Amino acid sequence: MVFIWPWALGLLLWIPLLVWLYRRSLRPPAEAVVLHPDVAMLAQASRRAQHWRQHLPAGLYLLALVVAVLALARPTLPVLQADPRAAVVLAVDISRSMQATDVRPNRFEAARAALRTFIRELPAGMRVALVTFSRDAQLVVPLTTDRGRLLEAVDFLDLNLGTAIGDAILESITALPPLSERAEAPDPKSLATIILLTDGRSLAGVDPVEAAQEAARLQIRVHAIGIGRTSDGPVPGLPESYALAAQFDEEALKEIARVGDGQYFFVDSASKLKEAYRNLTRQMTWRIRRDEATAYLTLLAGTLLMLSLGIAQLRRRVV
Repeated sequence: MVFIWPWALGLLLWIPLLVWLYRRSLRPPAEAVVLHPDVAMLAQASRRAQHWRQHLPAGLYLLALVVAVLALARPTLPVLQADPRAAVVLAVDISRSMQATDVRPNRFEAARAALRTFIRELPAGMRVALVTFSRDAQLVVPLTTDRGRLLEAVDFLDLNLGTAIGDAILESITALPPLSERAEAPDPKSLATIILLTDGRSLAGVDPVEAAQEAARLQIRVHAIGIGRTSDGPVPGLPESYALAAQFDEEALKEIARVGDGQYFFVDSASKLKEAYRNLTRQMTWRIRRDEATAYLTLLAGTLLMLSLGIAQLRRRVV
C-alpha cells in the first residue's frame, strides 16, 4: 500500500497516548473495606465487570481512529489493467468438422465455451476482434472493448464448409492496428496478437505459413491452438468423408506459431482448451494503475465508530 500523504501517518503516534489515558481512566480497586450481605454475588458481579466485552467499545473506537488516520494519508492500491494500445484477434475455425464429438460435447461447443471464458476473463480495456473462417475468412466483430457484443457474436456462430487458415490470418492482420501505431513501443508484437483456433488442415486460400510470415513482418504475434486429433481413423460424430478434414495439420500449426513468435497448443478436451486460453490471457500486456482507496477506509472507519457507539449504548442500557 502506497500513501499519497504519508506524513499524515505521524498522527498514529498519538495512539499509545490514547491507550494510556483509557487505562488510566479505568476505575481502580477500592482501598476501603465494607461489609456486604452477599459476598458471592458481589464477587461474581466483579468478574463480569472485568470481562473483555467491557473494553470492546473502546477497542473499536481506537481501531476506527487508526483506520481514519490511514484514510487521511490517502492510500492507493495497485490495479491491473490492460494496455489500451493492445489488441487481440480471435480467429476461430467454423468448419463442419468442428461437430466432431471426440471433444465433449463437441469441438464447436467446447470452443464456444472457451471463447466465452476467455472474453470474460480478459482485462478491462483490452480490445478484441472476432474472425471466423471456413472456406473463406470473415471479420465478425471489429476491435472493441464491448464484451457483450463479442459474447453475443460467439452465441450466433454457425458452421460452414471448408478451412482457409491462411485467409484467416490475413483477415486478422487487417483487423489489427497498423505497425505505424505500435512502432514506438519497446515490443510492438506485444500490442498485436492473433489467436488461431482450428481442428483441421488448410484446404483453401493462401498458404498459412506464408500468411504467418506476413504477420511476423508486421510485428504481429500469432498463437496456434489445434483442437481434436492428429491421427488417422474415424472421427466420432462425423461421417467418414470428413476424416481427413477433421485431422489438423500439427506441423503446420507449429510452424505458424514459430514464425509468428507465439505458442502452439494441442488440446483434446474442453478443459485443456480453456486452460490454453487462460495461459494466453496471462500473457496479455498488463500495466499497473494505482487507485486511491481513501473512500473504502473512510467507510470502514465510520462503520467501526458506529459499532463502538452502538455497543456502548447497549451496555449502558443493560447496566
